[in-house]
Amino acid sequence: MGIVLRLINVTRMAPFDFDQEYAANFAYSVLKVFPIQLIGQGLSVKGLFMGPLYFYYLVPFYFLTSLHPLGGVIGSIVLGLITVLAYFLIGKKFFGNSAGLVLAFWRATFMSKLQVDWDVTPSQSSELLVLVTWCLLFQYWQGKTKYLPLLGLCFGLYSSFHPILFPFYIVFVAIFLVKRAVPNLRIFLLSVVAFLVPLVPLIIFEYLHSFWEVKNFFLIIGKGSSEPINFSRLIYYLYVNVREPNLVFGLLLKQYWLPFMLVVVFMLVSAYRKIGFWKESFHRFMLPLTFGIFVIYYTFFPTHVPEYYFLATSVLFFFYAGGMVSLLTKKKFLKPILALVLVLLTLANLRLLKKGNNYPLAAALYNKEQIVKEILRRQPKDADFYVSYIKEPGWNFGFDYLFALYGHIPQTKEAKKPIYTIVIPKSLSPGNLDYVSGNIGLIVEE
Repeated sequence: MGIVLRLINVTRMAPFDFDQEYAANFAYSVLKVFPIQLIGQGLSVKGLFMGPLYFYYLVPFYFLTSLHPLGGVIGSIVLGLITVLAYFLIGKKFFGNSAGLVLAFWRATFMSKLQVDWDVTPSQSSELLVLVTWCLLFQYWQGKTKYLPLLGLCFGLYSSFHPILFPFYIVFVAIFLVKRAVPNLRIFLLSVVAFLVPLVPLIIFEYLHSFWEVKNFFLIIGKGSSEPINFSRLIYYLYVNVREPNLVFGLLLKQYWLPFMLVVVFMLVSAYRKIGFWKESFHRFMLPLTFGIFVIYYTFFPTHVPEYYFLATSVLFFFYAGGMVSLLTKKKFLKPILALVLVLLTLANLRLLKKGNNYPLAAALYNKEQIVKEILRRQPKDADFYVSYIKEPGWNFGFDYLFALYGHIPQTKEAKKPIYTIVIPKSLSPGNLDYVSGNIGLIVEE
């Protein structure tokens, strides 16, 4: 189901905007220019960059599709399907077989999760790392220090998937202070090495550039926060977490707080009574503490914090909501309620998927590619042409890469005919369009 839902109309559902164009350009640079790239995409914190490993993961898929943007989408889908499997395996380990199956089913079919796999963004693809980190933290809580090298590797990979997971470092410190599980020297050294290995490209980059990013980081800290750090900011980030389940589960209720509150109340009652997996103190203690650490960390973060920075708390809520399914299956009278919940959630997400497939005002990869193909169909080979835009800010990402992919790049020196004006969204110039694909229009001056 996961494979089928992700591949049906994939080019019409996959975007090709800033993040996706960056990934495609990265692969182009590796395959066509120089194979060694030390940094990846710039972060929302100006002057800082993530590592390149996520983008290197995508390179083979771009190679197999001859650098077509669809390659990145396929790579992201493969990672998403691995995440489906991880939900089953880790969910089964934590909560039992029923919860593992339900979690895998949700991850395979929910519209919000389908969109994650179409988007080709490192921040959203960090979902797998959240699950693995949580599983390894649980092992450490139980005193199994032999898993620390794997945890160190995960911690090191954060810089190449997304630093939004850095608060997990504080979570680890909290567990250490509680459990005091000290590894032997061999395990400790292996953990340090495993942590450093994914950081090697960034360390080399910093060395070659006189530790430019480190200096930038301390400059940001020295300037203080660019946004006021106050109670209102804390309340807003709490609101983001309360609203998120409504979006992830595809309910889109006006009472956005209802799914969050229902699950939380069920969790609190179950934890208080130590029902099922709540008998394990890790869940009762570390789950709320982790939520608190993430919210407080980003409340005091010195720059603007986009909502996707709370990916980890969203994933953990989703994970434990699936875990509660295992408790519903224990009582026969609760099974009809569980069946009803599963059916309603499935119908809600199928409705969103149908709406997405039938959405007539799209500006997806397919639509942008059709516009480029229409221009090149009208344009004689090897003849100069000029492209201009009537656009909303940021809507024109992807076109430059597609022109380069098809080997016919517009000239930029002089706006002389033929001029092809791409209108995106098309509502910015209604009635004057010579060609339309989705929400993109084309005006031709020959």
